Amino acid sequence: MKPLRICLVSKEYPPEGKGGIGTYTRFLAHGLAQKEHDVTVLTAAKGNSRSAFPDENSAHARPMQAGDGKSLNARLNTAEDPGSLTVFRVENSRFSMPEFAKRRPRGLWDELERSKAVDRAIQCLERTVGPFDVIEIPNSGPEAFFYSLHPRAAFVIRLSTPMSLTNHLKARPSKKLGFRLHCLFETHTVRRADAYIAHSSFIAVHCASLYRLPFDEIRVIPLGTPLAPLLPPQKKKSARAVRILYVGRLQKRKGIQLLLQAIQIVAEKMPNVEFLIAGLDAGDAPRLPGAPAHERQKTTYKRYFASIATQRAQDATTFLGHVEEKELAQLYSGCDILVAPSLFESFGLMYAEAMAHAKPVVAFHTGTAPEVVAHNETGLLVEPNNVTELARALIELAGDPQRRRDMGLKGYQRIRAEFSVERMVSATEAQYRQVIEQRNRARVQ
Repeated sequence: MKPLRICLVSKEYPPEGKGGIGTYTRFLAHGLAQKEHDVTVLTAAKGNSRSAFPDENSAHARPMQAGDGKSLNARLNTAEDPGSLTVFRVENSRFSMPEFAKRRPRGLWDELERSKAVDRAIQCLERTVGPFDVIEIPNSGPEAFFYSLHPRAAFVIRLSTPMSLTNHLKARPSKKLGFRLHCLFETHTVRRADAYIAHSSFIAVHCASLYRLPFDEIRVIPLGTPLAPLLPPQKKKSARAVRILYVGRLQKRKGIQLLLQAIQIVAEKMPNVEFLIAGLDAGDAPRLPGAPAHERQKTTYKRYFASIATQRAQDATTFLGHVEEKELAQLYSGCDILVAPSLFESFGLMYAEAMAHAKPVVAFHTGTAPEVVAHNETGLLVEPNNVTELARALIELAGDPQRRRDMGLKGYQRIRAEFSVERMVSATEAQYRQVIEQRNRARVQ
């Protein structure tokens, strides 16, 4: 079949931005390029600044000045990237209006300027290289708003966590006009798409209701993750502690404060357990004990933990901060259990990444966790927000090495069968061809 010209838009793209959208976009882009499609990725400039330069650590990413639509750097291939994959980092456009007029809502103006830059970059590529067959953009925020006003190619929205749900799960949900406008732009954009792909059945149902979309028009394609080499079981020295790993941003939505409470229970009953906390701190931890109730005091979860935890719990816990991809793979490989007490995930790549390293998962039975983690087979799912049950599950697995190995192996097999990158890429390619055919038929009619 004829190769497709595909444009993937993602504000995040490694090594800049390590979120789930950036990660799956990279896997998808590489997979599609390896199938001989011509793939272009448009991502944010480093720091989203007015002047963008190539990332010193990313030889394959080139800057693109989308504001004037004239500068387009030549493709640069590396040994890491297929020859048909090009990545451009696009700096934000700037609207010609006084800065004071954009102070409120500043965040919305930033998003709209980003959306305008994306549309101009696509127009620049269409003029200089040729039209695209399909353009995929995530639903989060109004990033696709300007392109959606006059789509020239088959327009696909990849559904993940909507802005309204993200806001609802924040420690202090916003009620500002800017946020409501943000959601309005997002909804308008989504409803103009030609096709929809959802990470999970849960997010498909939620978005169908939120955006008023026909559920049967949403194609569920789970995210894929590469399998790590399956190492033979090794005899563990008795002195080596059971390592429990947490991966993700330290914020309310990820359930980190509930985990920190559970750690105290586990540490008292299991002195041979250590906790590794990997991820950036969002700074939305609860107020420190003794702080006045009227103070909107922001603090880190590390400080919060130090203020509530026993010395034994503190000694058993290490906050690693942000870790690079290679170090993260080593953490997965070296841990015994992944704990991911998130209150909501549109997919939850950390579940799949741990299972791809043959590690059992302990998580809350909420969101998409039941679609990825098979309870009592590849991990344990417990009642949401229940700290006691979370601690009990961790203690149960920490004390049973054979069960951990059995669950880890089943998780590994589940990833290979249901959540591989190859499966995600093939399903996405089929969906692209279907929407292109439908669009062409509609034009003829």
